[in-house]
Amino acid sequence: MKTRTLILTALKIVLDWQVVPEGDDLRWSYSRTLYAYLAPRASEILYIGKADGCTVRERWREKRQFWADLERERNIKSHRVIVAEWDIPADCRMTRQLLADAESLLIYELKPWGNIQSQSSRIKRAGLKLVCGGAWPLSRRVFQDT
Repeated sequence: MKTRTLILTALKIVLDWQVVPEGDDLRWSYSRTLYAYLAPRASEILYIGKADGCTVRERWREKRQFWADLERERNIKSHRVIVAEWDIPADCRMTRQLLADAESLLIYELKPWGNIQSQSSRIKRAGLKLVCGGAWPLSRRVFQDT
C-alpha cells in the first residue's frame, strides 16, 4: 500500500489596512476583502468581517443590531473603518475559502468584542501567515496557523 504525503507550503499574505473616510471613498465599494470597525480613539478592534458578494458599505449598513448593541453595552457612538488591500503570491488565487480562513484566523487570535463566530474554535489552514500593515491599529501584526 502506497502512502501519500501531503506537502503543505506556507502561504504568506500581506494585508495593507487602509482607513475608509466617510463619504464616497472608493474603498466603500470593495468586495472580497476584510474590513474592521475600530473604537473611535483607542487601538481597539471592535469587529472584523468580510465583504464577499457584497461591498464594505453594504455590510456596514446590515449591522444595525451591532450598532445598537455597541451603543447600549459599550456606550460607543462612533467608530472608524479600515479595509484590507491584499498582496498574495502570484501563484495563489483569491478564493472565498481563503478570505474566510483569513477572517477566522484574525477573529480567533484577537477575539474582537463584536464577533461571535470563530472566537473559541476554527478550522486551521496550515501554513497560512497574515502580516498586517498600513493602518492596522495593534502592535501585534503577524498571525499564523501552524
